[in-house]
Amino acid sequence: MSRPDEPDPELAAIRARRLRELGERRTASAPIEPPPRVTPVDLDSTSFGPFLASHRDVVVDVWAPWCGPCRAMAPVLDALASELAPRLHFAKVNADSEPALVARWKVLGIPTLLLFREGTLVDRILGAQPSERLRERFERSLPAPSGPPEG
Repeated sequence: MSRPDEPDPELAAIRARRLRELGERRTASAPIEPPPRVTPVDLDSTSFGPFLASHRDVVVDVWAPWCGPCRAMAPVLDALASELAPRLHFAKVNADSEPALVARWKVLGIPTLLLFREGTLVDRILGAQPSERLRERFERSLPAPSGPPEG
């Protein structure tokens, strides 16, 4: 029998086990937070160059608000932007607001996706496409780098 001023080892073991169980239960029932949502960045003639310069791999959606296929592509590109971040960076250019950019990159129809690696145009995708086809094309044109992921 232990003295009153000494802790009871059996009681200490029970207390430790219960605290461990409570901690495990809290951890198991804690909600898993979804990753932060990433959406394409709106670019204009002022921000276009700096955006390309600050990211290795960029997908630029050239669109217009009146374009039905462009509007249909918006949620697909939003989902891909979240899924493929931070390796690929997504941006949008409104063709109506930025005719100089449209002319500079020789965009003849919308939607058009421009794929850039280190500021150089490496591919363009014309028209609305399903998510799987876009992902395949991104991987072919902008393969993952072999070093640590870009942040």
